[in-house]
Amino acid sequence: MNKIQFWEFVHECLQDDEPVMLLLVVESGGSSPGKPGFKMAVTMDGRSHGTIGGGIMEKELVDKAGRLLGRGTGHPQLLKLLHHEGGAGKRSGMICSGWQRLALLPLAGTASDAVDSLLFALKRNRPGCLKFTRQGMEFRPRKNPSTAIAFAFKSAEDWLYQEEAGQRPTLTIIGGGHVGLALSRVMADLDFHIVVLDDRSELATMAANTYAQEKQVAGYKTIGKHVREGSQSYVVIMTFGHQADERVLGQLVVKKLRYLGLMGSPAKIAQIIAHLKKKGVGAASLKKVHAPIGLPIHSHTPEEIAISIAAEIIQIKNQPKEK
Repeated sequence: MNKIQFWEFVHECLQDDEPVMLLLVVESGGSSPGKPGFKMAVTMDGRSHGTIGGGIMEKELVDKAGRLLGRGTGHPQLLKLLHHEGGAGKRSGMICSGWQRLALLPLAGTASDAVDSLLFALKRNRPGCLKFTRQGMEFRPRKNPSTAIAFAFKSAEDWLYQEEAGQRPTLTIIGGGHVGLALSRVMADLDFHIVVLDDRSELATMAANTYAQEKQVAGYKTIGKHVREGSQSYVVIMTFGHQADERVLGQLVVKKLRYLGLMGSPAKIAQIIAHLKKKGVGAASLKKVHAPIGLPIHSHTPEEIAISIAAEIIQIKNQPKEK
């Protein structure tokens, strides 16, 4: 889900004095389709954005949200749903096993400031903490981001849900050609902050790229200073030629990145790796490079290649981080 689009939908509703019910998954277990952090915004007339897991469960909760808004019910509710037929408790109508706990949070004008602050942070990729309690919604910027989602429950009157909300993973695409444009389009829908760097000015595909939040003409000899390090930093190298690829990879392979991929044929990649080894780049560092880039789906067109790269990045993003 694109977080900016989601919260812009909420913002527009609040600006029009239209109340919104936020459906938020705060806990889950087993094979639950909805995971902590899944969100859905619902208006009284049935318009919605986002998802809490789909299926009959989602439809019934959307209907419930509409009824509550129509009655003017102003207090948050917690609801635990079981995704199986047997046992005690309220069932969701689904049989996938597991369970999920949801918060139904009515948002009105009092939430506008928090939503505005959150959107400001999201558009600038700045970290912050989003909190929900029975008293409402709060967003506070902070310097040190955390990826943890936390839910503390004492009673229906005393609970807290919080998550990191302002900063998104950053994907830096080095090479603004056709594949870079296609990859930007795909990753925008996957909620990445996209940076595209290329050393060519007046490049048509860079001009056509309306999906990246940052675009910059930058020389490849000093490209390393433009690439952010950290566990939220993903980088793909797809320049116009093998010499530029080698120059860029030599600078980035020593950086601390969540993902570093290099596009090219096995023969080209083997030659680049061999050259860098001769220059003293360690084998352990080079082994971390995903090359050839992307999952092996026999892709050929820029759009197909972009899908294979996006799939590999998501695979890395969703696996547990090494401690």
